Amino acid sequence: MKIKNGQGFTLIELLIVVSIIAILAAIAIPQFSAYRIRGFNASATSDVRNTATAQEALYADTQAYGEVRSALLPITTPAATAGPAMVGGPLNAATPTVIGAFVFNQRGLSGFSVSNGVNISVSGATGIAPQVPCIAYIIVSKHIGGNTCYGRDSDSATLYRSPAVTGIPLTAADAVTSNAGVDDLKDQSSTNCASFIAE
Repeated sequence: MKIKNGQGFTLIELLIVVSIIAILAAIAIPQFSAYRIRGFNASATSDVRNTATAQEALYADTQAYGEVRSALLPITTPAATAGPAMVGGPLNAATPTVIGAFVFNQRGLSGFSVSNGVNISVSGATGIAPQVPCIAYIIVSKHIGGNTCYGRDSDSATLYRSPAVTGIPLTAADAVTSNAGVDDLKDQSSTNCASFIAE
């Protein structure tokens, strides 16, 4: 009867395998983190565009832009408030039974969606009396896990971006003041967004 000589791996072979795994992990983990941040930034980009589309749809129907709100779809148009407004995801486009996000003015409203983890701040150029239409808007969007703020001005088709700190949510003050006929976002900064430049 032949006895097999059972040999295992030597210590050097095991150290080589562990070293290769460590090198691969050191390369893969930062790449995975960068992919996640890019995905978060893509959500914020998509949401700023969706909000702008809702604003333009409202303008096409009513000849005025509107304020942003997250609530049940109202039966009557809600009262306007002063200053910028914030919404945070996840929110579905507004329907009669679902809490969602919508832009509205005295003449109508238009729903849009907000992704999970995304905050959107919107400011508008409005008149003093409730019947004065909103004639311009600025939208700023950021995902809490992303490292970039994105902005859109009604006076420009350009999408703007600004470096931001990961883990810090937007505030209502992150929407730059909107002025009709002026591209307000170019080279502007806000509380959490350093300086907006065109994409």
